[in-house]
Amino acid sequence: MFTVFELEWPWIGLGAAVVLLIVMFATNALRSAPTVSRWKDPAWLGWLAVAVYLLHNFEEYGVSALGVRNAFPDEMCSLLGLGGYPGCPIPPDFFLYVNLTLIWLVAPMCAILARRWVVFGFVFYSIVVVNALVHIGGAIATRSYNPGLVTAIVLFLPASIWAGRVLLRHRDPRLGWWRLVVIVVLGAVANGFLMLTLMLFTHGVIPAVLLNALQVFNASLLLIVGGLLQRRLPRPAAPASPTTTGAVTS
Repeated sequence: MFTVFELEWPWIGLGAAVVLLIVMFATNALRSAPTVSRWKDPAWLGWLAVAVYLLHNFEEYGVSALGVRNAFPDEMCSLLGLGGYPGCPIPPDFFLYVNLTLIWLVAPMCAILARRWVVFGFVFYSIVVVNALVHIGGAIATRSYNPGLVTAIVLFLPASIWAGRVLLRHRDPRLGWWRLVVIVVLGAVANGFLMLTLMLFTHGVIPAVLLNALQVFNASLLLIVGGLLQRRLPRPAAPASPTTTGAVTS
């Protein structure tokens, strides 16, 4: 039996995404440097990753492009051969631990940290780009729609490509290709770890409480790897105030 929150959290995320996008495009509150275009600002791009993932969550767990509510859990259960949801053994709170930890906690933390430590503006795109590839690859393999496919194509793919381009053309050339490769690999590892823990649970190797705890650990890896990638990069100067600078770029 679902709780109200288990059914309604994607709608909360949708509302948060709308508010976030308004703040992002109508104000400079989430930019680290008003003299730099928002589209080249790692902190602003970090918040963009949060917004697009909240919209993606809504397609997966709110209402899919086919009009089905909470469609992704059933897709996951069917993919693993566990029958229909919620009859399959995956507990409903597993999906909460995965998404709320990653998107509601870690992703905003990365965006906040990116105001001072530039790498964190790109770290969460590890999850975005790999998730996009999984959805698109799954659709190609099955020749059918899967919940999350539309936002993966329309939002995830272009946002990831743009973030990668900004990283490679950043004013600090030491960010470089190898950090971009590590970020993509990080997303693949995180996705693989999630599936591994899920398989261990469904085969009775680990209990549900450990399954959920491991999702928190998995999400925290983004912060740990982000800190390691930031090492040896200089801490940027404090962002200039709009009152002391010239024109503000868009």
